[in-house]
Amino acid sequence: MILKLKKNYSNCCLISILFFCFFQSETVFASSEPIIRVLISKNNNIRIRSDKSIPLTIEGKIFSNKKIKGLTLKNEKNRKVLYFDNNKQKIYDLKSNHQFQVRSSDGRGIWVGQKRFSGKLNLFVLDSEILVVNVLGIEKYLTSVVGSEMPTKWPIEALKAQAIASRTYALKQKGNNLFDIDSTQRNQVYNGLESRTYKTITAVKSTRSLVLTYKNKLINALFHSSSGGMTENSQDVWKNKYPYLSSVKDFDQENPKFRWQKKFSNKELTNLFPKIGGLKNIEILNLTSTGRVKNVKLFGAYGSDKMSGVDLRKRLGLNSNFVRFKFFEEELNNKFPIKKGLIVFGQGSGHGVGLSQWGAKYMASKGQKAKKILKHFYRGVQIKPFRKDYL
Repeated sequence: MILKLKKNYSNCCLISILFFCFFQSETVFASSEPIIRVLISKNNNIRIRSDKSIPLTIEGKIFSNKKIKGLTLKNEKNRKVLYFDNNKQKIYDLKSNHQFQVRSSDGRGIWVGQKRFSGKLNLFVLDSEILVVNVLGIEKYLTSVVGSEMPTKWPIEALKAQAIASRTYALKQKGNNLFDIDSTQRNQVYNGLESRTYKTITAVKSTRSLVLTYKNKLINALFHSSSGGMTENSQDVWKNKYPYLSSVKDFDQENPKFRWQKKFSNKELTNLFPKIGGLKNIEILNLTSTGRVKNVKLFGAYGSDKMSGVDLRKRLGLNSNFVRFKFFEEELNNKFPIKKGLIVFGQGSGHGVGLSQWGAKYMASKGQKAKKILKHFYRGVQIKPFRKDYL
């Protein structure tokens, strides 16, 4: 903002005007901060309680600002049963698609199982399960995400880069479902208030509202732990090709799991590949430009099968699909013939697309700022304050 001032304005007046404009803009942004709805639990046995003496408030169709210490909601004989801590009151047969909300005025948050969360909780009683969705401002959410996704002892510029990437990723997920985003590695990890520290708060505050855009739209800000030396092109992992998710040099060699191996016995391979009778050999059909396994042909006692490197990684529970294979012979005992086992030699951890967290750590330790780190891993992007038309 540029102000044209008359010459007789005093310095004091100038300071007052600038302070007013700054305060007003901060207030406007705070009031328009996006809300994120995070799925934090999905099962049939939910325990929610307050932190010490301040009660929770439960509100819904059959509740009207009822004050409680806590509640347990579970499935008993195909009925959803709700227990309140206050007087062990039971409410049976909560109908499917029933929903209610739990909130607290306590800054220490609300306990859900063994974790604490700020904001409000939306509970959805469905036929097969109970969903708990944490509803809170995106900035407060990020102070926990950054500490859940990245060690807080890492350099502050790496934490800032994570904050901007995570903010972009979360806002990109906003939709019209019961929740916007999952709290697990399926989307990005969110462990609640236990992962919030002074450094994560600093990283989020100092990058407040900043997001990554490409042609004035939010990017799909994917990230991973370690690529093994070169990040991967998006189209070599999934069908979609994003220009900003192109392969670049990584700096993740300091990762203690940069190189790894995993061993499988013949019995394990038989259990993992029952359709073809175990695994006797693997033929790599093609590789991506970075050397990752793209497609393989598997040979077993009963025949063969083809599989993508991504699917093979999931089947074997591997850190990545930047791998090579070696079979070895194992002699079980004198009564049985020699069987073949498998050793997988690999590099990196994760899908390898987008921001490498270990690469960000290295770059930050060498004095690189968060914006430069992000523009290295996401090609051709801009970093701007969030606007709704970026969605």
